[in-house]
Amino acid sequence: MLENKFEFKVKPYEHQLEVFNRFKDFEYFALFADMGTGKTKIAIDIATHKFLNNQIDAVMVIAPNGVHAQWVDEQLVEHSAIPYSSFMWNSKKTKGKKYISELEYFLSVKDKRRLRYFAVNVEAFQYRSVLKYVRLFVTNNRCFTIEDEASKIKNPSTTRSKMIHLLNKYGHRAILTGTPTPKSPFNLWSQFEFLKKDFFHTNYFIFQHRYGVMAKGYNQRAGKNFNSILDKKTFGIVKYAIKKFLSTKDEGYVMSDQDFDELASSLPVSARNVAFIHKTPVFTKFKDLDKLRKIIAPFTYSVKKEDCLDLPPKIYEPLYLEMSKEQSKVYNDLKKKLYAMYEGKELSVQNKLTLSTRLLQICGGFFPYMEDDNEEKKNFKVEVIDASHNVKLQRLIEVLEEVGDHTKVIVWAVYQAELEMLYKELSKDYTVALYYGKTTIEKRAQIKLDFKAGMYDIFLANTATGGMGLNLQNATVQLYYSNDFKTENRLQAEDRSHRSGVKDTCVYTDFLYKGTMDEVCYNSIREGRDLNNYFKEVSLKELLNI
Repeated sequence: MLENKFEFKVKPYEHQLEVFNRFKDFEYFALFADMGTGKTKIAIDIATHKFLNNQIDAVMVIAPNGVHAQWVDEQLVEHSAIPYSSFMWNSKKTKGKKYISELEYFLSVKDKRRLRYFAVNVEAFQYRSVLKYVRLFVTNNRCFTIEDEASKIKNPSTTRSKMIHLLNKYGHRAILTGTPTPKSPFNLWSQFEFLKKDFFHTNYFIFQHRYGVMAKGYNQRAGKNFNSILDKKTFGIVKYAIKKFLSTKDEGYVMSDQDFDELASSLPVSARNVAFIHKTPVFTKFKDLDKLRKIIAPFTYSVKKEDCLDLPPKIYEPLYLEMSKEQSKVYNDLKKKLYAMYEGKELSVQNKLTLSTRLLQICGGFFPYMEDDNEEKKNFKVEVIDASHNVKLQRLIEVLEEVGDHTKVIVWAVYQAELEMLYKELSKDYTVALYYGKTTIEKRAQIKLDFKAGMYDIFLANTATGGMGLNLQNATVQLYYSNDFKTENRLQAEDRSHRSGVKDTCVYTDFLYKGTMDEVCYNSIREGRDLNNYFKEVSLKELLNI
């Protein structure tokens, strides 16, 4: 049968075409691509090919909340070369009869003229209610299931991973992610289990022991034995025991399996791992990684930004998110009633400028309130919204994991409370340089030198302070936790990385709560309007979108 070809809606770059040609007819594959290298476009083009060549008739996209909406609202519009229809899962609407009726119709009715896309947020798989509809879609169609940001299912013990693994026997499958192993190679097992049942021909427990140097321990409180990954202390204990054992032997003595068994009887590691540590001069937690790479290589393609020389110099990646219920209630109360209550603290607003500022502050994860009723004194205190309810913070942390250990990052935020909250949270896992109004002139100069020298992982700043006069070419990933309406500040901030001497593509990611002042602010920046003109042109009703 002749291949049914199509013209790409957007011409692919060389690496995109290479991935397309390699995997277009594969039943399953993994695309490990850095942010900004166009993995979504590749997946859409491959889906189009599969549809035109009668391999599939539907696509299910599983992606983080907000990202699944981007597939529908932006990516398909920009990249699909053929007619398509789409439906987006919304758990908030599942109690409505009209929504359920439309959903069931979409999932059941075939359409040979259009490729149908069903976009589901990965968080929905934490509840069994979604499984009924997902099963209906994959069993009623020849489905191509795409797990975007596949690191979301890296833990095989979570409910979402177990439920998504149930899809590994239906149709075609693909995983897309920037960093499939942000913490360890163990993360691969669950992702490839989705691609193909029993991909590694072993369960997760044995997989850990096969590629990890495991140590035994005892939990006195629980009264149980446990296994954990080797640490430096245990590595040193084993090395010392081997050295002590060899000191009783002649020079050049070759240890036998019996020797390793004897040592293992008094050590917290197996005989096999004693042998591994014996031949390993430097501490490592993992083993046989070359073998693991060879196993996944036939089904995997990796793309790094530095290898994509034909990419444009700037790439913008807005990430649309949905607030938690707790944060959303505070935001909507303020938007509709011009005041809000959060843990007994009251906030009132007097005009459009103040209102927009307060709404942006709530988007950032904190609630400013007054101890008295005189707003003119500006005697505000700050109540930080609990980190577990701050979706934007959690998504930022996840993106930082995907960026990788060797990429320097700039994180921008507008307000002092945001910066101090981010510094506290990010410092738990990274070395962070805080550069804002409270940073002394002397310390600012030292931070600039230290960051360029590689002493910090993250440069955390607000655009008003750090947006001008800095050369930060070694940080080509910029993450905007929040924005203000000052377009000049934003453009100046972008150019801290995008300037003479930069070698890699610059990626700018904005974290935006969809349908909020976050999005209004972002769109205003894109249109190049400054603060004064914006508020002259927009009424309060338009501003609030009510």
